[in-house]
Amino acid sequence: MEPFPYLAAVSHLAPAGTCIYKLHATDKDEGSNGEVEYFLLEGGGGRLTVDRSSGCIMTTDKSLEEDAEYRLMVEAADRPGKKSPAVTVSVVAGIRPPQFRNASYTVYVPENTPAGQVLGTVLALSHQNRTLSYSLVSNPHNLFTIHHLSGEISMTKSVDYETEPHQFLLLVRASEDHQSLTSTAEVGTECTLGTLLVSRGCQANTPGITRQTLQ
Repeated sequence: MEPFPYLAAVSHLAPAGTCIYKLHATDKDEGSNGEVEYFLLEGGGGRLTVDRSSGCIMTTDKSLEEDAEYRLMVEAADRPGKKSPAVTVSVVAGIRPPQFRNASYTVYVPENTPAGQVLGTVLALSHQNRTLSYSLVSNPHNLFTIHHLSGEISMTKSVDYETEPHQFLLLVRASEDHQSLTSTAEVGTECTLGTLLVSRGCQANTPGITRQTLQ
């Protein structure tokens, strides 16, 4: 299921009925057979629930514990009873570091690519709806640069494929609030560090869940 992982944050003071995170499942069946409902299998501690019709993960009238993490296992099913694989959504009642939108990024760079040409863009999400800045933690030979606001990556010079390596591994960091929230883990764990691999290269239906974070 895409995207992964499922992460959200909410204030511990959020009132009952607040929609924190909206899951969405699609089904290729037509008519009423294609209608999808959502079911909370476990988790939430009675403080969070899932709306059966909309897929919204919502607060209940039971107060959230500040900085606590709640893990909810949710599945979707269509009317005939065919179920999606269950997903686990992590909700923190407090501040959460930035999350990269992709687990990894791969870019193929043709020979003679000029300096300054955009190779690709990395994007992260702020759970606090703040502005993020991007920087390179690892930058072999200082060959690359990243725009601190857009996340666009480009080269500082052309690569000579006859004499220089063909592959480069970059580590990209997303920072929030003037470095007070900075990603340090690799993508695929807290989704707070992006990895970009640059290399020379040749050019019956089951519902599936995706997610939408409410901003």
